[in-house]
Amino acid sequence: MSTTLHAAIIGWGLCAPGLDDAAAFADWLRDPARALPLGRHANAAAARMAPSERRRAPHAVHLALETAAQAVGARDAASIGAVFCSAFGDLPNTDAILGTLAQAPEQVSPTRFAHSVHNAAAGHWSMAAASHAAMSALACGREGIGPALLAALLEVQASAAPQLLVLSDVADAGALADVVPCSVDFAAALLLAPVVDGQPGPRLQAQVEDGQASADAPRDARLQPWYTGNPAARALPLLEICLGAAARRFTWPLGSGTLLTLHCEYRP
Repeated sequence: MSTTLHAAIIGWGLCAPGLDDAAAFADWLRDPARALPLGRHANAAAARMAPSERRRAPHAVHLALETAAQAVGARDAASIGAVFCSAFGDLPNTDAILGTLAQAPEQVSPTRFAHSVHNAAAGHWSMAAASHAAMSALACGREGIGPALLAALLEVQASAAPQLLVLSDVADAGALADVVPCSVDFAAALLLAPVVDGQPGPRLQAQVEDGQASADAPRDARLQPWYTGNPAARALPLLEICLGAAARRFTWPLGSGTLLTLHCEYRP
């Protein structure tokens, strides 16, 4: 692909252990004396969900929808398309289902099964946002940020409208922890939109190229445990730029010897 894709980040969200939202993360990042919060689980309010749906939905859905709501903010989300990406889906729920299948298959919960599908968060977001816009749910393994970003950027170009990108994975549980380790909850969301000349904020410029991707760790070394402990935390270097960090070039693998090359800068 020789086409260069452009987008602005007009909203973003984060939910992680000890840092419930983007504002809390920004405050923490500005204070170099603070240690990374301890714990494995985030407090995801998911206040945009209807109370009945929030009670039924698992923590993994709460986590994804919390960051989606932060990124959209006060905007009308009904016409905003979305790409949801998770490397492993709802690990605790899957572990519980597999454990029940091994011990008492007839007791598998229909509610658990309904929420085990990979697009559960996208479905709940479409209800919470009263949206009929297109939703995608991707499972691209530990390096899903590249394909997910590419999908969202292509939607922005095709529709000339905002597109929501949500990256989310929950901490592992049970026997699956030995197979697909994920040490902490982490979710991030970016609201991408067509570039408007003169508009301040983060800008993205991306291309698909041949080659091998390089590691793009956060500049702040305190974030390393999250970055290596959860695939969704590959977004942390982008969030640093959303808060004014210096311009940076990123590369993420797409498969078959191709990569997504992304230049990101903050324009005041």
